[in-house]
Amino acid sequence: MTAHNNLRWASLLVEECVRQGVTVFYAAPGSRSTPLVMAVARHPKAHLFMHVDERATAFMALGYGRATDRPAAWITTSGTALAHGFPAVIEASQEAVPMLLLTADRPPELRDTDANQTIRQDHLFGAYVRWFVDIPTPSDEIKPTWLLSTIDEAIHRARSGPVHLNCMYRKPLVPEPSDTPPGHDVWNDSAFASDDPAWQRWVHGSAPYTRMLASDSCNQAVLEELRTRLQAASRPFVVFGRLRGDVRELQAAARAFMDRYPVVGAADIGSQLRLGGVDALLLPSMDALLYGNALDGLEPDLILQFGATPVSRRLQEWAPGAERIVIDHRPRRIDPEHRGGWRLDGDAIAVLKGMTARSDVRDSHDASPWQQAWLPVHQAVQSWLADDLGEALTEQRAAHELTLRLRATDAFVVASSNPVRHADQFAGVDGDLVPVSANRGASGIDGTLATAAGFADGSNRRPVILVGDLALQHDMTSLALCAQRKAVVVVINNDGGGIFSYLPVREHTELFETWFGTPHGQDFASAARQFSMGYHQPETLEAFRSVLDAALAGDEAIVIEVCTDRSANLMEQRRLLQALSGRVHVARS
Repeated sequence: MTAHNNLRWASLLVEECVRQGVTVFYAAPGSRSTPLVMAVARHPKAHLFMHVDERATAFMALGYGRATDRPAAWITTSGTALAHGFPAVIEASQEAVPMLLLTADRPPELRDTDANQTIRQDHLFGAYVRWFVDIPTPSDEIKPTWLLSTIDEAIHRARSGPVHLNCMYRKPLVPEPSDTPPGHDVWNDSAFASDDPAWQRWVHGSAPYTRMLASDSCNQAVLEELRTRLQAASRPFVVFGRLRGDVRELQAAARAFMDRYPVVGAADIGSQLRLGGVDALLLPSMDALLYGNALDGLEPDLILQFGATPVSRRLQEWAPGAERIVIDHRPRRIDPEHRGGWRLDGDAIAVLKGMTARSDVRDSHDASPWQQAWLPVHQAVQSWLADDLGEALTEQRAAHELTLRLRATDAFVVASSNPVRHADQFAGVDGDLVPVSANRGASGIDGTLATAAGFADGSNRRPVILVGDLALQHDMTSLALCAQRKAVVVVINNDGGGIFSYLPVREHTELFETWFGTPHGQDFASAARQFSMGYHQPETLEAFRSVLDAALAGDEAIVIEVCTDRSANLMEQRRLLQALSGRVHVARS
């Protein structure tokens, strides 16, 4: 009877997931998870993606959740397989990305007995999950309605971060083929017979057992106070930090807000507003602008931040005397500099729309003196991006050219370390508006390609990835996922840890290269060939443009490798930042 119960309970679990809108499942091969995988594979409305690496499948679920704001389910077998998902779980927790963890486990009597492949899976992810429940081994003594209501609560809580359901199974895991029911709806047999009206409604209906409702409405009193603070400020500045949501809806709401209030603003690369055309007073390259003292005298008296902390540390530390108001839907502290101020838990798009709902907020569309003071700065940074990047194929130029060429059908994923910083500083302002994903919750380089695969699945777009050499090496098996999704992977190969060249440790020359630079001396031609991807290593800017244009216009999965020198990159970075500072000084004089 155990095998039948395993499949029944797994099928019941999957059915309720589907009714609650969780239809995408990522899994790696394993034995103990057989009932779950079999139940998903048999369900006509479920979509199952298999990959050999548990870490990658966890990051795929993360990417999907970031793209859709709905949880995907991550299925894994027992033992150390769970631990491979920990980096993705941490990132999801830090970013409040929806995620449902369905981990298969041995039965409880095998815990702490030296049984094979049996570890303490209960509470394995500690404080990084919103909720943990041990799903007991299937039994006729437990009402199926308990499982349904547990799944409903888990998915409700998973909308604000990862939730862990640990599913224990005894052998045999599934019935013999001759005993396996032909359909996925195995709860219709006599084992689940019950006169419970709620159960009967569920069996004969298509709605979830419990309906969870949420409200996105804004508190009008809070909105009114925000309006009052903005109108009282003489130098208000808006920072669009890390945000999620429909990119066009977000852009429309942000532009309406910028038009309605006498503010100046800047957009982080993860804000969804950095690409696709920048408003006249929404500054690109804010981190680069804050290099040196070119903006002295332009400090705001109020900073209104939508979303989580931006990439730029200079922007985080800027204007310590300004009052700060942070608005984000994730109920957590967003204050790395410990400046206090206001913290509003609210959806950014809803608040932006609420702030522009009234028609009497601003009578004139003429630029305020505060906005006029920033106009020469905006012109200087545009001229800098157009004229100062040079004609050499550098890391900075590669990021710029790639962002200019993104198409409306692409999803852009940028790795941590130098790639995300270069994209934030040097992204072009005239490309298409596309969704952007960056793992900035914990800022790890691990799982970048796998995250891109899940993000592309959720966005229903082609993944275009800007990644460093170490990040690609760290996630090499996920090139298989990129190949399946016709990804364009632009890898910056500076033969080691380029980000460390920006840090003081590089002055310790006797230690730096071996222990921090960590050169590897490899390229990615063989890796691309192994995973049946095209490969190019352009050596000039003209060749890079040609290869990139062809790749984005085609439908082949491809790796484009840009080889650079770490020391030369540091010198180029300094040159560019100094050039912008000089332009701003001249423009303001």
